[in-house]
Amino acid sequence: MPDGDDLKCLITEEKLETPSTFSFPFTPYGIQHDFMTEIYSAIEGKKLGIFESPTGTGKTLSIICGAVRWLLDHENREWNQLKLALQSLTMKNGETNNDDEDDDDWIAGQAKLVEQQRKVYEINKMLNSLEEFNKNIEKIKKEQELKKNKVKSLVIKTLNQKNDVEIEKDKDFFEEESEFLLEEYDKLSSVDNFEEIFDEKVQYEGVKIYFCSRTHSQLSQFVAELKKSPYSTSRVIPLASRQNYCINRAVKKLKNITLINERCLEMGKPKPTQKPTKVSSVGSVVKKKKSETICKCPYNDKEKIQSLADEVTIELRDMEELVNRGDQISACPYYASRESVKYAQIVTLPYNTLLHKSTREASGIRLEGNVFIIDEAHNLLDTIGHIHSSQINGQQLTHSYSQLIQYKNKFELRFSASNLLHLNQLIYVIGKLINMLGGTPGVSHTEASRKGVDSKVYTLENFVHQAEIDHLNMFMLVDFFKKSKIGQKIRGYSEKYMPSVSLQSSKPKLSNLQTFLKQIETKKNNKGKELKEDENKHIDPQVTDIISNNPLTPVMAFIESLTNYCEDGRIICTTQTFVSKGVLKFLLLNPAVHFKEIVDKARSVIVSGGTMEPISEFKDQLFNFNGDNSDRIMHFSCGHVVPPDHILPLIVCSGPTGKQFDFSYQERTSIKMLNEIGSLLENICRIVPAGIVCFFPSYEYEQFVYQHLEKNKVINRLSERKKLFREPKLTSQVDEVLKDYSQAITTTSVLNSKITGALLFSVIGGKLSEGLNFSDDLGRCVIVIGLPYPNIKSLELQQKMNYLNSHMGQGTGQQHYENLCMKAVNQSIGRSVRHQQDYAAVLLLDHRYQRDNVRNALPKWLQPSLQEHSKFGSAFAQLNKFFTGKKKLQQ
Repeated sequence: MPDGDDLKCLITEEKLETPSTFSFPFTPYGIQHDFMTEIYSAIEGKKLGIFESPTGTGKTLSIICGAVRWLLDHENREWNQLKLALQSLTMKNGETNNDDEDDDDWIAGQAKLVEQQRKVYEINKMLNSLEEFNKNIEKIKKEQELKKNKVKSLVIKTLNQKNDVEIEKDKDFFEEESEFLLEEYDKLSSVDNFEEIFDEKVQYEGVKIYFCSRTHSQLSQFVAELKKSPYSTSRVIPLASRQNYCINRAVKKLKNITLINERCLEMGKPKPTQKPTKVSSVGSVVKKKKSETICKCPYNDKEKIQSLADEVTIELRDMEELVNRGDQISACPYYASRESVKYAQIVTLPYNTLLHKSTREASGIRLEGNVFIIDEAHNLLDTIGHIHSSQINGQQLTHSYSQLIQYKNKFELRFSASNLLHLNQLIYVIGKLINMLGGTPGVSHTEASRKGVDSKVYTLENFVHQAEIDHLNMFMLVDFFKKSKIGQKIRGYSEKYMPSVSLQSSKPKLSNLQTFLKQIETKKNNKGKELKEDENKHIDPQVTDIISNNPLTPVMAFIESLTNYCEDGRIICTTQTFVSKGVLKFLLLNPAVHFKEIVDKARSVIVSGGTMEPISEFKDQLFNFNGDNSDRIMHFSCGHVVPPDHILPLIVCSGPTGKQFDFSYQERTSIKMLNEIGSLLENICRIVPAGIVCFFPSYEYEQFVYQHLEKNKVINRLSERKKLFREPKLTSQVDEVLKDYSQAITTTSVLNSKITGALLFSVIGGKLSEGLNFSDDLGRCVIVIGLPYPNIKSLELQQKMNYLNSHMGQGTGQQHYENLCMKAVNQSIGRSVRHQQDYAAVLLLDHRYQRDNVRNALPKWLQPSLQEHSKFGSAFAQLNKFFTGKKKLQQ
């Protein structure tokens, strides 16, 4: 079916009136009704909405009930308008035929008639495609009903049989040396044949709501809320990466997302055939038909995938449930989800998938006319910047250079002229990047850098000129990398033939590539828990030298960064003593450039969160950077459902001994300040029941304070009243710590009358400061120590501030610096008070919280209750009164 723009040419969209009531699981609060009203109006009005609703106010349910109500109303409107338009045009055709008999200008009359007939034809085509679409859905529903009693028949292999097949299929992965040759660059189409597994195209898809959040766990929570809503029968499809959806153990064990993608694509290639070339009767070669895919992956069975796709179309499932079902019936969840998207009304996906253009296009996400709701969007600008920034080190560059040279030497005589030209250009560019780090192409990464230890900032224009690569077309090199599949070819070749890494070094670090890869794999296995791949996190190349056994992938990501507009980014070149430690980093300064296509093409974009301040960032730097969308932007903010007397926010300016709280970088390590923290915690633990969460500005400072308190026996005294826990540095340990913390709160009072709960040391901006729920006894008091201002001397931060000052006006850079701090603080504050009956105290420890700019940046719902205390005594008395009153009410 034509998109929204084509439809507008034929039919003028009638305006939907905003409903006065909405279906909801219970009687909604006033702020929930207002939220639903505003989001309905925003989507109907094609607005760019910024929605603030504090955590605990039922934000997710309000989004569902407001947005899905609009979608259903819109579907009815679309159907009714098509039918009315067809009736109207049919009547006009009859009138035109009668008028033509008396019309002197018969040519104009005939032209008018032809145009009306064209419109009738187009509308008929739309109606037919819409009817076919609805019939297909009804057919799937009926088939699923019949299948419910025959589910077991789909399980055709046991788990052991699956494993045997996977291993057997994996053995003959590369069968012939010719498989390592590059795909012919000049003759390739823009679409990967493997991605066209399903040739059937449904003409009509309709408007979809894409719901995006930061993590898959948050998306699963959205699906859980949807199941409780009046719209639980909606067609919802969860999209995720191959890494999340793969059920082939032989592929999943690769762990790295790039390797999983490559292996999946390779396993779906057509098996080579030895059929002779056909010749026509006149002697010309007959063009071969596209070969049928004989997939090497046992889970990529078209019939089973279609069956799973039909199931997920009708039955509401989250990502984990879809994976489990796919495993049961031996069907790939990744391709099942993509096949079923065409029938979806709602699609859930992590917002990294939406924000990165190539990932978005590979996932088949259509922007035109659709609605995009991005939840937990408080760090959206930073996320866009991070996704589109890239970083490589000297070890990756030298290793890539060596791989390409050896690959070229092996197959040089078998390459086409075009492929050889582009391969040589790629080798040349990587060699020049090695030069920028003070190295010599072809020499070991362990050599000393000629440039010593230094950091320089370049504009993109200056960098390509300095690197002497400004005469080459980076767009073409990136296109060559993608279409020739050189990354996969080199990896496959190295796996089979283990070529030597012939670097010019008297003491080469490695004798051959395979040994090198095994060392990386061993290191990865030893630190598997530390560096476990998370689709929503990016591993810094400085943390681990090489994130995969194909270093060409991050190198090409950096080269692709050079295709950005010159003013939108900077290159930071950091050279070290050894070439391997040198780093080239592209820093994106203008996130709006990568969000503009979404804003321009989508019907409506809604960003939502508990705290979206400062709103100016979204208005000026994301939605309206070029000044042409001001009339589309709307902002909605609501208060908290928690009564004001259930929250006690206090700015505490000094400690128990009278020392002023000043946690600036210069003062926070003083003995007096550390002692003041210990004394305050001892006092607070005496009067606050259950759980206390204490946030520090950094992991380093938390460690420093803990060691001081431990040395001075304060930790021992605190442990007599609260069981002490600390935020782990490893993501894999978070769930265990939270479980132990929760159990301590519910059981310590029974085991020991002196211990009344638990104390958790956490970090602002850390693993426990976002997306976690410290409701009720888990968070009766939140303590925020200091203000987590970033390092003002950071080259990256300075470049960002300078860019904002020059493009958005003086002072914008400083405001950005302060916003980074306050957004992190606000997220920490929002961990407590999660529902209407909940209550908690929030202690902000630092005299700087009194400043107007800092105080005004705190959450709006918090400010009416906010109190300032210059002395600890008055704050302590207020805190004691608050919890004493709550205790009496519970008795």
